[in-house]
Amino acid sequence: MDVWQLIERDHKNIGGLIRDIPYALNDPRAVGSRERMLADLMDELELHEIAIEASLYGPLSRESQTRTLIEDLHRGHAESRRQLRQLARYRQRDRAGWLNTFEDVTFLVDQHLHRHVHELIPAAQTLFSPEEAAAATRAFVRAKTKALQSRRRNAAGGVMSSEGALVATLAGVAAGLGYLVWHSGRFGRSS
Repeated sequence: MDVWQLIERDHKNIGGLIRDIPYALNDPRAVGSRERMLADLMDELELHEIAIEASLYGPLSRESQTRTLIEDLHRGHAESRRQLRQLARYRQRDRAGWLNTFEDVTFLVDQHLHRHVHELIPAAQTLFSPEEAAAATRAFVRAKTKALQSRRRNAAGGVMSSEGALVATLAGVAAGLGYLVWHSGRFGRSS
């Protein structure tokens, strides 16, 4: 995959989350679901931005013809991130109000991604040599991988997610049962 395909894949993932979140409102546990899905959307956008920054924004910000575009995109991302954080703090249980705000915020996200496709990528494809495009691909993958690894280390050192805690609990129970069965002599050891 090249950097253009990686960006397209990220955009599809982000778009899928944006489309799926309103459906979570039909879930009886909607508030928890929508908050979790909104957090996933914010995480996906952050990872995408980190990878775009490393692969395209950095090199293109040094070019006079794309410097203003990169500055605009930085501002657009910052505004989207700010509004998503506000939405995450939205405490009203009113589904219609939350959904209206969500649609307003994700419209900004859609505009931002639209600019990636119709302005950023064409500019990069015009300016980058094949070697620079390959370097951008490596930078994209490296930045995203590093960000994911950092998150995993932080998650492992901090509070575990409920799924992680469940897996750890079940693994502990299985290990304990295995020890008890082994210790009682049922598997190859006689007392």
